[in-house]
Amino acid sequence: HSIMQNLLSKDVLYPSLKEITEKYPEWLQRHRDSLPREQFEKYQEQQRVMGRICEQFEAEQPTDGDPQHRARFEAILDLMQQLQDLGHPPKELAGESPPGLNFDLEGLNLP
Repeated sequence: HSIMQNLLSKDVLYPSLKEITEKYPEWLQRHRDSLPREQFEKYQEQQRVMGRICEQFEAEQPTDGDPQHRARFEAILDLMQQLQDLGHPPKELAGESPPGLNFDLEGLNLP
């Protein structure tokens, strides 16, 4: 397992992502009027991408073979890069940097 695979493993990412994703709708509702439209849409997009990452993790089966694992890892990596491009989630949701998830993918020297 590479460092990347460990960092993007379900154990590390899923709990914090799931938690943030579940808090998003209410947070967005509360801040809808106070956020610039562009920022609001960016946060909505973050929620969508995080939701898709969670779905990837939830689709994991103990019976998955290597090809499935690899395909899922690629998909998650791709989604994480999209998330990185969207910037930080709101501090109230993610804290300064969520556990195991500091959104510093640049530091990982992705291919």
